[in-house]
Amino acid sequence: MLDSTTIYVLLGKFIIGILIFFRISGFLFFAPVFENSGIPIHWKIMFGLLLSLILTTAFWNEQPNIDFHPWVLVFLSLKELLIGIAIGFSAQLVFYAARFAGGIIDFDMGYHTSVLFDPQQSSPTLVGQLKELAVLMLFLIINGHHFLIESLMVSMRAVPLTKMAVTESTLQVLISFATTIFIVAVKISAPLLLALFVVNLALALLARIAPQTNIFILSFQLKVAVGLLVLFASVPLFVYVAKYSLQSFQDITLKLLMTLNPGRV
Repeated sequence: MLDSTTIYVLLGKFIIGILIFFRISGFLFFAPVFENSGIPIHWKIMFGLLLSLILTTAFWNEQPNIDFHPWVLVFLSLKELLIGIAIGFSAQLVFYAARFAGGIIDFDMGYHTSVLFDPQQSSPTLVGQLKELAVLMLFLIINGHHFLIESLMVSMRAVPLTKMAVTESTLQVLISFATTIFIVAVKISAPLLLALFVVNLALALLARIAPQTNIFILSFQLKVAVGLLVLFASVPLFVYVAKYSLQSFQDITLKLLMTLNPGRV
């Protein structure tokens, strides 16, 4: 027969485990690799329960006491879900940048020409998907999925279950996310944008020299040919930029977590 003290201790562990599971749930549905739709939902839930059990066992003594009150638990559950989403979102920055860079390249190479005739038509970004898959491959090579799980463990100490505050530093970090995405996208797409600019300049000069030439039709073939050549030639530069950006995402995630706990800023 369990006494009241044992029941209180077990209830406290259970509440902490549930809150940790909410944090991991937000993480699993937004973090790279883990958010892939190819992974069945029940596998994500099982993995989340396993991580929750491990983190609860490791950090239970470090977490504060939590009142067993419905509204308190609802508020804390939403808070934990947001923290998990923030960790996953910050890890997606390089992937967003790669897809954005691919979209710019697609539009300049002519793969999105259909949008000019029908703006409401949705066209897939071919180069963007290619670069996103390449970033995913580099992410796995440098064990980025291990870093994500490590970020979860760091978040347990950086932002305890009963503490969170959106400070001015948090807003500054979130604004810097957009800047980071744009800068990385420009770095990735710079070689092709420069090459295609030279092609456009050459076509403009050709139109002045030989007005009878059908520049519009010629540009489709020439841009695709030059774009593909530069795309393959710039693979080493892309790998360098993507690898450097992926290695810095953990620092960005840690900076965001520290701003959510004013006592640590």
